[in-house]
Amino acid sequence: MQKIPECRSMNFSIYEGMLNRYKDSEDIRKSYESRGLNGLEVIRAGEPDEGKILPDMVNGVHLYFHIFWMDWWKGNYERLDQEFDSREQWLEYFGGMSRESYLNSLRDDLAYAEQVGAKYVVFHVSEVTLRESYIYKYRYTDKEVIDASLEVINTLLDEKEYPFDFLVENLWWSGLTLKNVRLTRRLIEGMHTQRKGIMLDTGHYMNTTTQLKTPEDAVAYLNKMIDKYEKAQMLHWFKGMHLQLSLGGDYVRKQRKEWREHPIDFDKIPFYELFRLAYDHACHIDLHQPFIGEGVREFVERVAPKYITLEYQQNSREEYEQFVETQSKILKWITIR
Repeated sequence: MQKIPECRSMNFSIYEGMLNRYKDSEDIRKSYESRGLNGLEVIRAGEPDEGKILPDMVNGVHLYFHIFWMDWWKGNYERLDQEFDSREQWLEYFGGMSRESYLNSLRDDLAYAEQVGAKYVVFHVSEVTLRESYIYKYRYTDKEVIDASLEVINTLLDEKEYPFDFLVENLWWSGLTLKNVRLTRRLIEGMHTQRKGIMLDTGHYMNTTTQLKTPEDAVAYLNKMIDKYEKAQMLHWFKGMHLQLSLGGDYVRKQRKEWREHPIDFDKIPFYELFRLAYDHACHIDLHQPFIGEGVREFVERVAPKYITLEYQQNSREEYEQFVETQSKILKWITIR
């Protein structure tokens, strides 16, 4: 008998551009419920939700994050001076030198999650500077990023007992990549709560190699990783899944070749221009497409996540709804119409 995940969500960024696609909360609800989903995984973007996001619609909350934060967290200010245009700029970017500015942003999201009755929150365990995202050489090791992330996570978890699961998400940069079972265990066992687990982002794991050509290649690659965690008796920690397809290997190989032949002079590019370029670069690596192919449904049922989010790049409401409907049919959450 098919086991359907308890929480089946669409990813939803709370900002004007996304909100304007829908008339009201019931329009949003109808959009996801008619396609086999039962809620949202939201990420707050500092804008009001216009009353369109009701508490009973929120399954999960993706916590605030910086893609690079380790130098600031550790006080390596001279390196930040090199990354940014000026010290004043990075002080404004991070909100000062105090760690409390970052922790307070996370506390705000945790308070919001508690207020709306979210079932889980998601936290990125990763680090990459804008420059490193191009050259694939990282200052900090996976272990260093995991240990620093534990400082952040446990500072928050030691303050109070939260009524939701705290899930850590993998990326392909330094941190939690899921390539090393021992380091994953270090992270999970180091978290000061029993309500913890992994949010497996399938596309992010695909990005740890450039060799995948087809969805079936990706399913095999993911199953091989899950084999290791099953053998280590850690499969039960995979409580959530961001389901998406990312076959960006051809782009990465081409970009690396171009970098060797024509390296970028980062010092000549203003910080926010480089930020824009690096964001576009990351989107070419991490494609967030529907995961359609042989074995996808069987893989999802093997992992059996409690929480699953269909997380896609989309240019319009219509495109996103088409993606979700197609994926839900593959997963047999809705019948073919």
